[in-house]
Amino acid sequence: MKTTRKEIRGIDISVLEIIETYAKNNNITSNQLIKEVITDFAKRIQEVQSSNILHAQIDDLIEANNRLIKTQNDNTFAMGEIAKTILERLDYYLPSIDTNEIQKARLKEKNESSNFDLDNETFT
Repeated sequence: MKTTRKEIRGIDISVLEIIETYAKNNNITSNQLIKEVITDFAKRIQEVQSSNILHAQIDDLIEANNRLIKTQNDNTFAMGEIAKTILERLDYYLPSIDTNEIQKARLKEKNESSNFDLDNETFT
């Protein structure tokens, strides 16, 4: 392992004593303890930087999703308006046709089950 030296200026003696005591109580050297603390701190810095990048990307995804939902809602509304206009015109041009009867007939068709016997070519 490569040895790296870094001088730390301005640290209180009481802080060093706390580190020495903690290291001694946990059966490690103060050098190992300081090395672990610095390594953990460096990992946290990297995680924060990575999370900032991910947060920006997640925000972009949320914004795109919100635009998609708004577009779908607008399209649904437009399709409903078109359907209303078509029904109004049907009522105007073909007043003898009851659109409610057409809707009831379609529901009846959907609810009736069809039996197909492909061997005998009979349909019920």
